[in-house]
Amino acid sequence: MIDIANREVLERYLLDKEYVDRNSPLDIEYCGGGVSGTVAFVHNGERQMIVKQALAQLKVKETWLCDPNRMHIEMMSNDIYHKLVPDNAPAVYFYDPENFIFGREAAPAGCTMWKSDLLGGLLNFVVAAKVMQSLVTVHNHCSRDAQAKIDFADKAIFHDLRISPYIKFVVEKYPHIADFARPIIDTLMESEITLVHGDFSPKNVMVDGRKVYILDFEVAHYGHPAFDLAFFSNHFLLKSVKNKQWNGAYLTMLRYMLDIYFDAMDFMNKTELEATYIRLLALLFLARVDGKSPAEYVTEEEDKALIRSIAFTMMDRNTSTREDMLALVYARTEEAR
Repeated sequence: MIDIANREVLERYLLDKEYVDRNSPLDIEYCGGGVSGTVAFVHNGERQMIVKQALAQLKVKETWLCDPNRMHIEMMSNDIYHKLVPDNAPAVYFYDPENFIFGREAAPAGCTMWKSDLLGGLLNFVVAAKVMQSLVTVHNHCSRDAQAKIDFADKAIFHDLRISPYIKFVVEKYPHIADFARPIIDTLMESEITLVHGDFSPKNVMVDGRKVYILDFEVAHYGHPAFDLAFFSNHFLLKSVKNKQWNGAYLTMLRYMLDIYFDAMDFMNKTELEATYIRLLALLFLARVDGKSPAEYVTEEEDKALIRSIAFTMMDRNTSTREDMLALVYARTEEAR
């Protein structure tokens, strides 16, 4: 298997495969920050694309292995998102199964990562609405898509990248939460409800004015939609702790997006989905300080302690509604200001 982390190798590969025009200038810029693979921004004349290659050993301190065939999963899921919400997801260009390399349309130069905007205090509710409307559109449609159920049936990658490092890892640290976590793990692994993105978060949304580009679909699987809701919501709770001066704004935006989702979703009992989502959120909140992939911007020990306290309180109370969750997070972050 070739290694596209080597610039000369990638350039030769793109030219040999004729994925780029050899008569136009070719420039390659590597993107940092990801842990699961090598990502390059390729400029070729008027065309700009992202080329990705999955790694078997992720770039984290702990040992974290995962099947690189997840690039095929990413390609298929990206294609579904582009077909269902074409304005909010990039087009697929190619996939190489021998080298686990995937090429897609790039967001325009000058875009910002939504995560960065949010951390900087820029809360655009138009962007928020587009992101959540995209998610519920895909969830609704794919809940009735028999082919998607077949294509995304394998949950091995989801287990390796999400269940194991986020949930099982923290249960090993805190054995007293095992009884709380076990039924949630079973639900996530056994449910076959709709197409789940698996990495739906502000870091995977690029923003260009009011236009959004939803990215990074490699953990997609046919499972329980609560995972996307919890994984996504977790980032707003984390930012409420990090930037307590804006806690009300973050939580108001989250409430707004959750209302959009629950008003539009039509494929299962809403109360059941909400309860599963909130319980899972408690585990994921804890995992971002004590799992294999801690949130890099939560650095203060006081903030880590606050996150643990809120997460354990949600578990102890068996919190099951979004209003109770939001009220708890707001109260605790206000106390800590």
